[in-house]
Amino acid sequence: MGRLLLAIAAALLGAVVGAGLLAMALAIIFTAIWGSFEGSAAMGGVTVGLPLGAIAGFVIGGWLVLHFWKPAPKPPVS
Repeated sequence: MGRLLLAIAAALLGAVVGAGLLAMALAIIFTAIWGSFEGSAAMGGVTVGLPLGAIAGFVIGGWLVLHFWKPAPKPPVS
């Protein structure tokens, strides 16, 4: 049960971080490609980057915990 809660917490943290990073990256890239007229390219980058980054971060964060974190073995009961 603890592993599942940790995976959910990591997935939520990954969603927050992923959304912010991808939104900033796409805003910078879109502005570099199409210019900065009234900030429309940056707004498009944020509009696309936030949901995609949140979904990708949620999946990656949860997968990392579930895949790599192994709980310590329990001692044998005698």
